[in-house]
Amino acid sequence: MLDNIFTVGLNLLAFILPVSIAATNIVFFPLAALWLLAAKWTFPKWRPVWGWPEKFFLVYLAASLLSAALSVNPAHSFLVIWKKDFYILIMVVLVALVREEKSCARLLRLFMAGALLTAVVGLIQCAVGVNATDITGGYFLYLPPRLAHWPRPILNALAMLNGRVLGTRGHPLAYAECLLFNWAFAICFLLSSSRPRAWAGWTGYLILIGGGLLVSQSRGPWIAAAVIAFLAMVTSNTRKSWLLLGLCALFMAIFATVPVLRDRAVSILDRSHSSNIERLHMWRAGLEMWKSHPLLGIGPGSVKAVSLQYQTPHEQVGGSWGHLHSIYINCLAERGALGLLTFFLFIGALCRDLWRGLRKSSGDPWREAVFRASLLGVLGFFIGGLTEAVYNTAVVMMTFYFTVGLALALARHDRHA
Repeated sequence: MLDNIFTVGLNLLAFILPVSIAATNIVFFPLAALWLLAAKWTFPKWRPVWGWPEKFFLVYLAASLLSAALSVNPAHSFLVIWKKDFYILIMVVLVALVREEKSCARLLRLFMAGALLTAVVGLIQCAVGVNATDITGGYFLYLPPRLAHWPRPILNALAMLNGRVLGTRGHPLAYAECLLFNWAFAICFLLSSSRPRAWAGWTGYLILIGGGLLVSQSRGPWIAAAVIAFLAMVTSNTRKSWLLLGLCALFMAIFATVPVLRDRAVSILDRSHSSNIERLHMWRAGLEMWKSHPLLGIGPGSVKAVSLQYQTPHEQVGGSWGHLHSIYINCLAERGALGLLTFFLFIGALCRDLWRGLRKSSGDPWREAVFRASLLGVLGFFIGGLTEAVYNTAVVMMTFYFTVGLALALARHDRHA
């Protein structure tokens, strides 16, 4: 019975994770609670695996708890840790429950299907053209006349946010950052496939996922997607790299011919662009926060409480900053040098296990693709984190731990166990 419950639960989790964070919470946490609370019956068969990544994460968690205890608002900091750090449970549960290669393959297929649905929703939003200042109750910047009398909930679901699509997510950046993981997997599956029909399928998939990334107008994910594609091509020894190069040329042509996208891309290096100016100021302010508490930082989630004093009068009009638009600066400011160092140790141990899995999979194209895609997904996460505090975004962390969790499960269990 438990086998069936876990199988159905994991299947649902894999499909809805790219689609809805609310539904993800409804499915995952009861599933995790069953596994933990029924440990007397579940652990003999689905025992947790404590490798170096999990051990280093506990060190990172200990440093974070110490930082929270000494923060300006300990109660709030402990709550932030509970809300943000414990998403690693997704990885732990997957490693324990997913013990067969065929199960991993099935979950990846469902995950890719859910992401495709979300990408298509984003492209539909772009095509319909509804544009709003807020998808929950703001005013419309543009509303096609033919839709003027449609119910507001439907218009909210179809609306772009200030000209940027968000699919089924609450923000364009969360939408784009989650699609990056699917971008990495689709590229690696394309390069590893041996049948022309599979090439065509993955090419179509990449066009839709890439299109979703484009219309999100999210600059950090654009850079990450380009780096992922480049590294996948230069590390591949297959002629299908030329097919991927052709796809990249297609997207570059779209950038060059669509003024909104071109201007958005050019703004990446524009130091006079308003968002770039604010980011640079945030980073300088974050370093000042860190200097005031170099070892343990000001406490998890404390940027909002102290940032007002670092803002200009113009910036203060919008209220205090909730984060510093960089996982590195944000972690350094809130958890100090010890927090950032232990977080990197955790990620280093994680990448080490994934790299070992890749090396042991030589000669098995599918397994190689999974491990390579997971490593590229981690890289994309950190590239996006240069300009965004992606660690603070629950849906991104859920997706991160889901993808690396499946790869770790593949590495730690016998492929046919």
